[in-house]
Amino acid sequence: MIVVSARNLTKTYGTDVILDSVSFHINKGDRVSIIGVNGAGKSTLLKMLTKELPCDGGEFFVSDDMQIGYLKQDGGFDSEKTVIEEVSDIFSAFPKMESDMEKLLERMEKLTAAKPAGDSGSAEAESMRLLERYDRLQEEFREKGGYTYKSEMRGILSSMAFAENSYDKKISELSGGKKRGLRWHVCC
Repeated sequence: MIVVSARNLTKTYGTDVILDSVSFHINKGDRVSIIGVNGAGKSTLLKMLTKELPCDGGEFFVSDDMQIGYLKQDGGFDSEKTVIEEVSDIFSAFPKMESDMEKLLERMEKLTAAKPAGDSGSAEAESMRLLERYDRLQEEFREKGGYTYKSEMRGILSSMAFAENSYDKKISELSGGKKRGLRWHVCC
């Protein structure tokens, strides 16, 4: 199943053509690397796929159940963030969704505990409304990969040769080679 595809992507800056009619597709489960000399357009392509930059021509498709993220090569790599914090930014929506689900569960529990025997009125209607919201949020969380994002973060770091004992290390303390290894990664 194709999860990302591009056809004739083009990007120019003035008279400089950075990308010219780039086409490709990525199937679910594929592992992809983008390799090229400095200035070849690798970062530009990633910025276009994440909609950080507009395409000057062509079109691309990203499956609704995919999220494209990358660690920018020119952003914050001398920061005081840890390695795991930098990667977790790719998945920043999930902790909020988890918190929202927990809050909904707590509200449902309070309603159930406070409900007098035989009450079938407003408390039950409120419980049903909260349950429906919780179900929708949980389904969205599941569809977007919320139940696997923590293992995906570990997989990303493992693929870049980071051992678990280095996840809490500050990026500013990494060697030059490790910083280069952390510069970007596309995750699906």
